[in-house]
Amino acid sequence: MRYNRDHDARRQEQEMKTGPRTITILRHAEKPSAADSLQPAFGVDEQGQPQAESLIPRGWQRAGALAAVLSSTAPPPPFVRPTALFAPAYPDETLHRPGETITPLARKLKVQIQTPVSKGQEDILVRASLLSQPGQDVLVCWEHHHIPAIVAALSLALSVSTLTPNGTLWPDTDFSSALLFIRQPDGLYTLTQARLRLLDSD
Repeated sequence: MRYNRDHDARRQEQEMKTGPRTITILRHAEKPSAADSLQPAFGVDEQGQPQAESLIPRGWQRAGALAAVLSSTAPPPPFVRPTALFAPAYPDETLHRPGETITPLARKLKVQIQTPVSKGQEDILVRASLLSQPGQDVLVCWEHHHIPAIVAALSLALSVSTLTPNGTLWPDTDFSSALLFIRQPDGLYTLTQARLRLLDSD
């Protein structure tokens, strides 16, 4: 019994020195589109009231599906159950789309969404927040045009040299993909791109 306690303590101590176990990066769910006649030109808040900076109904469906999948005890590989959630801060202190996308997940996990910096401050996000999550499974939901900046900063800090397509340019129409920095047994990280396929047509 003593051995098991000592072994577990050493393992936890080692995890504290090695950084996050995983960092998953998602873009926010579907938004209004004036250019697409098949999509609403306005969003709605969680109560269904019109809100320009909110998700459209399909985006809220995606947020609900995301919560159901990632809050389970065994999400489909390579995905994991998050223990820390991050989204950008906004001057008016409302959640906006990234925060809305992971709000149902945060409720299920009973984890608070952290919003330490605004979009455009991705380097600070990585250095001051994401890399300071030892042993955690981190999930970041961000605006897709700014995700490559997160990937670039993480790749530099974690010595990852092979980038994925969405790590350099995230397509405007891709709401299903995710990027995962995964710590391997040797302590090195790899970057993987995967699809969650939460809704029809994903």
